[in-house]
Amino acid sequence: MNPSTAQAGQAKTQAGRDADAGPGKTSGASRDAIGRLHLAAAIGNGLEWFDFAVYGYFASDLGRLFFPSDDTTLQLIASFAVFAIGYLMRPVGSLLLGPVGDLLGRRTMLITSVVVMGSCSLLIGLLPASPAWTPWAGYGLLALRMLQGLSVGGEYTGALTVVLENAEPQRRCWRAAVASAGSLVGFVAGAAAAAGIYGCLTPAQALSWGWRLPFLAGAVVALLAFWLRRLELPAPSGAASAALHGGPAAHSGPLALLQALWRERAVVLQVMAALAFADVAFYLVLVFEPQLALERAPALAGGISAITAVNEAIGVALVLLGGWLSDRFSPQRCMGWGCIALGVVLLPACLAMQAGSLLGLALGQLLAVLPLMLVCGSFPALLPAQFAAAQRCTAFSLAYSLVVALVGGTAPLLASWLVLERGWGLAPGLYALLWLPACLWALRRFRGWEPSSVAG
Repeated sequence: MNPSTAQAGQAKTQAGRDADAGPGKTSGASRDAIGRLHLAAAIGNGLEWFDFAVYGYFASDLGRLFFPSDDTTLQLIASFAVFAIGYLMRPVGSLLLGPVGDLLGRRTMLITSVVVMGSCSLLIGLLPASPAWTPWAGYGLLALRMLQGLSVGGEYTGALTVVLENAEPQRRCWRAAVASAGSLVGFVAGAAAAAGIYGCLTPAQALSWGWRLPFLAGAVVALLAFWLRRLELPAPSGAASAALHGGPAAHSGPLALLQALWRERAVVLQVMAALAFADVAFYLVLVFEPQLALERAPALAGGISAITAVNEAIGVALVLLGGWLSDRFSPQRCMGWGCIALGVVLLPACLAMQAGSLLGLALGQLLAVLPLMLVCGSFPALLPAQFAAAQRCTAFSLAYSLVVALVGGTAPLLASWLVLERGWGLAPGLYALLWLPACLWALRRFRGWEPSSVAG
């Protein structure tokens, strides 16, 4: 038999098997490929957020090393300002990497983002911290954080888009929640790394070289994520396959993509409004409050980081639960009730976290984490589905990056000023609650969500 004929016959047989599997089903080979795809998305997400979390948990030390000042409060504010700048770069990254995903294929975008993030993590871990290098090292840290922000601008939303488009229709919320949980695992790993370093090293050792270890470890994990994303990962036929290897917009070009994005501007604003409340609460509860406790009680650094790691680990299970519930009761309904519950408990949680004890921090943080993580498990399937497949990667990346840059990533900086400079302990929680009405309004305006509509 002619080899080309045999290959054509095998391809036809495989195509028939996939067709026989029915909607939302794939052959065993395709299921294995999609499984690798989901693993690559989760690990890459975890890496991206591990690097961002590590910076947040070592913000005090980084402020002392790269932004020297006689005022420790100003050091922390300067460090969080660099933290915020990384987020301000995310919309730029979404405009650069989002079109790469829509025009050249989702895989190309995900490989690019993980290479940039891993390289920046390595270079941050190698930055010189001697007084002679202080001004230039500070500029270097700023530049690397900006590049990391560009990378994350397409990573998280791109990974969710790929998973959503390649998952079984009746399990899309669960699959998207698994990918989203990967980012929280990165936060857990970042908190665990901080707890281990502060617990095993003296403060002087942690300040001297211990802070470098998580950044260097992140560069190693980047190699694994890069290898996984370079594998051939055949997707099911149809829109999902087109999106993975070169989206539908690839045939119309950048100008048509920009025109389609402009037509989606109202949906972009609605998605931003839906995300704002939970996003601000996330960074206040899991980044700012632990750093505030650390600033007030440096000797408790190990316990503070350990508490945050435990509560985030609990949050991973809650994210998965949110995805499971969303498949059964609709993500729109689950996200709405989760946001209302978070609004009820947020102020008491802030009071407990600022009580000045480890027990208060643990209980207050857990009280807020319970509804917050249910929300984080419901929106990954709901929000990307609001956009058409041809511009989904760009539109969702832009909406998500803008809201994180404008209100989420800047929340620790604003909270630092409100609490440390003005002495308004409840102001961060009240600021977060300002976004709750906009969130509920947006959820009511979303179009009806059906699993079968995602691919189109």
